[in-house]
Amino acid sequence: MPISERRSAGVPSELRERNLKTIIDVVFRYQPISRTNISKLTGISKPTISKLVGSLINEGYLVSTGKTSSGLGKRQELLSFNPDKAFVISVDVGLATTIVAKVDLSMKMTDKYEITTSESPEKFASELVDCVSNVCDKGNGLPSYVVISVPGLVRGDLRTAINVPLLHWVDLPLAEFVENRLKLKGIETSVTINNDAKLGVLAEVALNQVIPDRFRNIVYVLVKEGVGIGLFINGSLYVGSNHIAGEFGHMSIDPDGPECSCGRRGCWLTLVGSRELESLVRDNRLNDYLELFSVGLLNIVNGLDPDIVVISGALEEYWDNVLPALKAKLKNSALFELSSMEIIKSAFDDREGPILGGALMGLRKYLNIETGVL
Repeated sequence: MPISERRSAGVPSELRERNLKTIIDVVFRYQPISRTNISKLTGISKPTISKLVGSLINEGYLVSTGKTSSGLGKRQELLSFNPDKAFVISVDVGLATTIVAKVDLSMKMTDKYEITTSESPEKFASELVDCVSNVCDKGNGLPSYVVISVPGLVRGDLRTAINVPLLHWVDLPLAEFVENRLKLKGIETSVTINNDAKLGVLAEVALNQVIPDRFRNIVYVLVKEGVGIGLFINGSLYVGSNHIAGEFGHMSIDPDGPECSCGRRGCWLTLVGSRELESLVRDNRLNDYLELFSVGLLNIVNGLDPDIVVISGALEEYWDNVLPALKAKLKNSALFELSSMEIIKSAFDDREGPILGGALMGLRKYLNIETGVL
């Protein structure tokens, strides 16, 4: 029975569902975790935690995974999501290759495959479905959802890729393409798509324990073939009215720069992608790259005033040089005291972040949690 259908006598349904969502989010982030720590982290009373956690255990969503290490006091039972309860297929589409991963409810990536990314939507969908079918044929059952991360614009219904310039996909009903082919294989499941940076910031917010829980404004910068931005604003994922918020890669910082797929010149993403980084590093010009990168990042920081900036992708390889240089460049031009803002590298690589974010999106849908934006 979906969690949202459960009711408890004497407990207002809205409060119950809010408490359940809070508990589930904390378990996703900190599993394995004890009931006592769930109560401490959520502020929900121990009796309420005991009752709601008990219902999750009885319905098979949570399982015991051992006890806390010995020390003062009684050893406490540790709980995690049940890996056998459900799984999703999370897909990250890249320019050259696509990663297909099986992720179970405990957020373990138990199978991972790599296929060539075809510019032909029909061929891509066919090869992706063959891969998903192989996962199912291994005795895994059927995925609760298939979530596809793409490096481009996605319509708000999370079914259509508006524009994926690197693959020349325009107004592509990708979710429908894949769903129809899955049905031909006897696999009945829902398919949804999302932008890679939006899924990346979801993974950071939900799983990166380095980021303090009190931080409510987070900017995620994904440097791959271009640059993508994911936003967590005032405690919620921010996608905008048309689900395209965060397209800062298309701000022009050099009117004489290279032409962008959007038709303008000198867009930030054309100057600071992984290929541009590698080219300048070969010429021993990392500082020139960071100068261009910091111009765009400064605009974002001044405009949004985040608690923290999380950087993922190609820059991580040079992090020991990147971090002090970025801090110095931003300090000279930021509109506020940068000591109040942190800059860190991602807890995940540029493919893993969107995959885990996609898995979270699918598993939350499975658990019937209303996130408000996904």
